[in-house]
Amino acid sequence: MKTKNLFGMLILFLLTFTFTSCDKDDLTDKVEIVTMYVSAETDTYTPWGSETPIECMLVKEEGNASYSKLPFSGIDGFVYKKGTEYTLKVEKTTLANPPADDSNVRYKLIEILTEQEK
Repeated sequence: MKTKNLFGMLILFLLTFTFTSCDKDDLTDKVEIVTMYVSAETDTYTPWGSETPIECMLVKEEGNASYSKLPFSGIDGFVYKKGTEYTLKVEKTTLANPPADDSNVRYKLIEILTEQEK
């Protein structure tokens, strides 16, 4: 009887350990190169804890149907010019351990592929 209980406790321990262990991939940032489209139009968003709307870019990654809002400083090394549409090659880093008060994604400009005034 004791052997059965000991065996059951061992199985329970192993199952608990297996389900609570971290996946190694979750501990490292994910870096990929993506094509990003930047609209010639802008929009506004209201930052958390503020009542003042801030103007921002509208961007979408290749394969996405809709644009999302990104601050003008949201792509490291890129300076947005109002009224200009861009196609960019960017390095997208998804942070494994992002700050609690910020995005879990970082973008860095690699190359401006196209630039067209509208």
